Amino acid sequence: MNKSVSGRVPWLLSAAAAALAAAALRCWQLSSAFEPSGLAAPGAQASVILVCVLFMTSAWFILLAMYQPLTKRPMTLGQAHRWDLVFLDAGDPVYPALAVLAAFLALTAVPVLLPVGLAQWQHYRELLAALKQGLDVQLPSNNGMLTIATGVGALLSALGLLQMGRDGLRPGRRGKGGFSAALPGVAGCVWLMESFRAHAANPVRWDYAPQLIAIVAGMAFYMDFAGMSAGAPRPRRLLWLAGMSAILSAASLVSTLAELSLIAGRPDGTLCTAELGDALLLLSQTLAAAGVLWRLPPNLENPPKPPNTSGPHPDRI
Repeated sequence: MNKSVSGRVPWLLSAAAAALAAAALRCWQLSSAFEPSGLAAPGAQASVILVCVLFMTSAWFILLAMYQPLTKRPMTLGQAHRWDLVFLDAGDPVYPALAVLAAFLALTAVPVLLPVGLAQWQHYRELLAALKQGLDVQLPSNNGMLTIATGVGALLSALGLLQMGRDGLRPGRRGKGGFSAALPGVAGCVWLMESFRAHAANPVRWDYAPQLIAIVAGMAFYMDFAGMSAGAPRPRRLLWLAGMSAILSAASLVSTLAELSLIAGRPDGTLCTAELGDALLLLSQTLAAAGVLWRLPPNLENPPKPPNTSGPHPDRI
């Protein structure tokens, strides 16, 4: 079997199988692990098995990362420690395609989240004006600003993902790839705050914990990706984070889509909700992680040949 194929097969098959298992277990949990009151049933079989699967998958990915072949990059002129070049492979369109598709999904979340946030802000201002007039109204805990910020962060994520896909065909200047990869990670911080705010009053942690953990895993994944071209390469840890991000995102996506279907099924329901934005961002994160699992393992074992450089500053590409 071709080395470029055999190097990625264990990661891709393991991630796909674990993601499907986590999604199926999350479906089972939503249908059987909650009491009629909405509280989580203690010791529910689906919840226990889901946690065990996540821990076993994490341990399996640690083993895969430990035994991942890793060729030390040659100290060629102008290319020393350019770990971002392991993503260079102009003959493979899969990684850039996945990055562009992930960027498109993040960009699609922008016209979903911004109108929702602006509507929340307008509603908050109306109630604030009524309160100043002496009317007996209660201000909502959400003024829409974090939702708007999450929409802006989705736009930044799309721009960063597009640059990541471009760097998969032709590497940029040193550190530029790190900046673009850090954009989705920074945007994830705002997304995490908005997600926690939306569920802070919910006493049932199983309702929202998978999404919070998936967002945190995605933030760490993007930051490690940025470190590949910013002087802090951790390629084995990046593979582990990519695999766990895909699996946790798949489990969280199930509950997000379930919430979205409940909202859309109401008489005044609509699909243009923050839950739809969350689903799009989770899908985007999953595709970005899949792209890394596709491109990184074979290139770590057999790094692509660095492009030729010329001029007085050969390290500036």
